[in-house]
Amino acid sequence: MQTEEPTRYTSSSLSLEAGWGGPYGWGVAYAYQLQPRLDINAGLGLGVGGKIGVGLRYYLRPQNALSPYFGVNVARSGRIENVEVTLNTEQATYSMAPSGVVHLRSGLRWQPGRLGVLGTLGYGARFTGDPVTFHNGHAPSAELRNLVQIISPGGVEISLGLIINLGR
Repeated sequence: MQTEEPTRYTSSSLSLEAGWGGPYGWGVAYAYQLQPRLDINAGLGLGVGGKIGVGLRYYLRPQNALSPYFGVNVARSGRIENVEVTLNTEQATYSMAPSGVVHLRSGLRWQPGRLGVLGTLGYGARFTGDPVTFHNGHAPSAELRNLVQIISPGGVEISLGLIINLGR
């Protein structure tokens, strides 16, 4: 019977994450290795409002310094109110209700030692509907509505994280 090579990852790690569209926004996450190839993580941060969530990552080659992974996260974004936006000469005020988003993610983890890097591409799908409400009965142009949708929760993710192994 063949045994799996040991993982380069410790039983727990802390990551600082930044980028566009990630489940924890510009934030911090804690991960615990359930198995050599699988971790569960939870984090919080700031994006469009506050963000909090949980997720799983499955590593294909955790015994190597560089390992691809696949992941899924569920995150909630907080409420923001009375945001003013201007596009060309058009102005509007809107609010966003709290939103729930499922993130499907893939990326690479490079862990040569205690410090590592996590690069991620993904997509977040809202499961709570459109959170945007425009105020004062304003019917924005398609261009302005598209601009607001680009910054609302969900959509494309491009993020980078610094991972710190916390010990065995």
